[in-house]
Amino acid sequence: MFNLRHLQYLDAVYQYKNFTQAADAIFVSQPAISTAISTLESELGVKLIVRSSKNVIFTYEGEEFMKWVHKILGLCTETENAMKDLADSAERQLKLGMSYAFMDAMAPMVFSDFLGRHPKAHILLDEGSMNRHLEMIEKEQLDLAYNGFPDMDEHQDIELIPISKAEIRLVLHPEHPLASLDSIPIELLGNEQLVMMDAQSKVKEVMSKEFETRNIPMNIALNYTQILCMVGMVKSCRYIGIISEAAGHKIPGCDDLVLRSFKEPVFFDLGFFFKKDRYLPKLGWDLIKFLKDAENNIPA
Repeated sequence: MFNLRHLQYLDAVYQYKNFTQAADAIFVSQPAISTAISTLESELGVKLIVRSSKNVIFTYEGEEFMKWVHKILGLCTETENAMKDLADSAERQLKLGMSYAFMDAMAPMVFSDFLGRHPKAHILLDEGSMNRHLEMIEKEQLDLAYNGFPDMDEHQDIELIPISKAEIRLVLHPEHPLASLDSIPIELLGNEQLVMMDAQSKVKEVMSKEFETRNIPMNIALNYTQILCMVGMVKSCRYIGIISEAAGHKIPGCDDLVLRSFKEPVFFDLGFFFKKDRYLPKLGWDLIKFLKDAENNIPA
């Protein structure tokens, strides 16, 4: 088995292509580096470097070996960082994305109840839509997201943890003609002005497919990211708002409006997702368990 320190010495030489500079950078002597490389060459049975009076040249075998060295050292760094996250004495941090549709219900639980149990924890919250958070997860700008689920056929590198289901519902002014119906067929919306959640949202994605399947025009007057903006448009313009609602959670600002389900109810899965091959801090797993328990205690 390779000596990890020998690999670190070789990596320093690879970076500087000079024994003196490599030795200065990692605070060891040149003879120590020479001995380490000789030992590696003996263990591998190949020549890794050729030294000249001006610089160090890596052989073909040396270049190929360095690809593995970088993987090994990178994995060691990831492991070390992961263990730091698990240390009880360390301040823990989580980069969390959350759907704005569920902020009013979920954020107080996260920042009051959950963080009350984790006084050393710090959560960086990004409020946004599903596709925005999916992109941020894939770019490793977020550790974890709570939102509608993306299409797994297109994103097999994403891990999903279901929490509940959300229903897509309509928000109407009490005087709107459709408000008198107990439930509303999608076909009746073809001539209505809609206030739709933004283009990156799960709701917009699902409803686009529903309208397209039925060959119905979808007349969007406004794509919103703030629920109160949608509520204002419904109240003042008599437009129909489209929103997602999780069981047991109240939609803010809608007390004097009418909420209706579709004649054929429309649901989607709601929960956490994160990148499969990326380490999720223990704080993230603690939050998942906390919200699972909380959802189980919310009346349907």
